[in-house]
Amino acid sequence: MIKTRVAPSPTGFLHIGTAQSALYNWLFAHKNSGEFHLRIEDTDKARSTKEYERSILEALQWLGLDWNGEIVRQSEKKIRYRKALEQIITLGKAFWCNHTKEELEAEREVQETKNEAPRHICSYRHNKSHYPISSPEKIKDWVLRLAVDQDIERKIIFNDIIRGSIEFDARLLGDFSIARSLDEPLYNFAVVVDDTYTEISHVIRGEDHISNTPKQILIYEALGKILPQFAHLPLILAPDRSKLSKRHGAVAVTDYKKDYLPEAILNFLGGMSFTFSKDIISKEEMIEEFELAKVHKSGAIFDVKKLNWINSQYIKKISVGEFKKITNVPELPDDAIPLVTERLEKLTDIQNFDYFWKEPEYDKELLKWKKATLEESLKAVSEVKNIIEKNDFTQEILRAEFDKLGEKIGDRGLAYWPLRVALTGKEKSPDPVDVAMVLGKEKTLKRINDAIKKFEL
Repeated sequence: MIKTRVAPSPTGFLHIGTAQSALYNWLFAHKNSGEFHLRIEDTDKARSTKEYERSILEALQWLGLDWNGEIVRQSEKKIRYRKALEQIITLGKAFWCNHTKEELEAEREVQETKNEAPRHICSYRHNKSHYPISSPEKIKDWVLRLAVDQDIERKIIFNDIIRGSIEFDARLLGDFSIARSLDEPLYNFAVVVDDTYTEISHVIRGEDHISNTPKQILIYEALGKILPQFAHLPLILAPDRSKLSKRHGAVAVTDYKKDYLPEAILNFLGGMSFTFSKDIISKEEMIEEFELAKVHKSGAIFDVKKLNWINSQYIKKISVGEFKKITNVPELPDDAIPLVTERLEKLTDIQNFDYFWKEPEYDKELLKWKKATLEESLKAVSEVKNIIEKNDFTQEILRAEFDKLGEKIGDRGLAYWPLRVALTGKEKSPDPVDVAMVLGKEKTLKRINDAIKKFEL
């Protein structure tokens, strides 16, 4: 069975890049009638918190990326790791090392002078007396290392589904560390044990993990386990093509919840590193089209303008009731919603349209049309008031009469600008006639009268 996983660490909120990895793992599993699993890598006791874990789960649920089975937490699997560590110690494939930091640094300096790859070639590897140690009390400040043969010219080669054949020189890895104690496995070892236990068939993750892969392959071999298939996704990049970070803006999924719809975020993330048949595409349609081998190799630029445009397309599809609930503006008139959703890119921008449910606030100078004096603007809005009072309050009639007024005074903008400001208090808004239709005749005249009073102050 095809099995994939996403494995965030609860040392922070769910990163937008991890969310994309989760989406591609989810798509691949669903495309192949497989399973998508969630693992919480909480071995960093100092930085991991339950609050971060809850936020990660909520973010994945908000995105609709449901997982199979129970959540695996590394902190709850110490016995599993201990047994695996004891196994490879017994087999002589791992050994304890207590070289000091100073000794390791001296070794590195010698390697640098020889232009060699920095690595630890441990003299304890051939000392059998180090193998049977199993009591944590006896190995304080020691580390457990995987024994890597430094004498063979072996190439570790794996076929990356996205990137093709990748190879590493095994001896350049050195005798790398895999645990601080039998109860404290390090990242690469814990990952391999978890993936083998869950029977993960495809490890799909960011390209920053490529350098971990040869080490993990050697751990798979030491444990006598079958390798999964690997696929390394391109990183999400900032506009300057550096790795996306907080200095470029929000990177946590939770930061996007207030402004964006989950469908828009998924659509955006899916299309960043994969070319689908259309720009606006549902999760179900993505499943049908997704092929892991066709994921882009190069990094994807996080284009906020593209995200905003995608979000705007989803906003237009929302029902009246759902829109009011999501934006938490129950007092917004139903007739205003088409005017708002047509122009909305981010949900919090609904506050730019607050004139639909409360009186606008503005300075009288804003009522002045740029090509006219304040007095001329007052005269124009007064004539607009007369038109509204003397005619049927319909869109067609008012628009025709306002156009006639514009021709009469020789400036169409002067006929409409003071009305726009009087009704909205904004420089930019939907057509003022459309706004008037939503407000109704009574409110429209009241706001015009309030504007005229401002001229008198």
